[in-house]
Amino acid sequence: MDFGCFEPVGLVCSIEMSPVGQWVYGYYGNFWAYPAILSAHGLGMMTVMGVVLAFNMRVLGFANNISISAYDRLFMIGWAGFILNLVSGLLLLSGALSTFLYQGAFQLKMAMILLGGILMKVIMNGIRSGRDEKMTMLISAVCLASWTGAIITGRLMAYL
Repeated sequence: MDFGCFEPVGLVCSIEMSPVGQWVYGYYGNFWAYPAILSAHGLGMMTVMGVVLAFNMRVLGFANNISISAYDRLFMIGWAGFILNLVSGLLLLSGALSTFLYQGAFQLKMAMILLGGILMKVIMNGIRSGRDEKMTMLISAVCLASWTGAIITGRLMAYL
């Protein structure tokens, strides 16, 4: 049975040919795993982006009646969404790792997620340390663009 793995022997192929990788992509006759995991990935993405959007819009001056510290509790929900995305994303990759590992859209998506996460931390540190408000707002706008880019590139992965 050919699984389309481009690497003759090694880690990538062993992941793709693992029972998990084969289960996700329906090699055992179970065609519900992939759509279910993809749906969970969408829920996680929606949760993360909701928290990122709400927080950054507040930093940009919207909903000024809500204190920044009130978002600390919201970040717990964001982390739950991020963990759901991490687990579901790894499962989705398990059956097609050789396809996506070298794909530019996937690499850009990962870079944007990393940048977005770092910028969220930079924004929080800037707020706590009293950094210049205009600089924090600029970083916040770049953070929003980064997370939006991650969603767009993630969607493009299916077509490139």
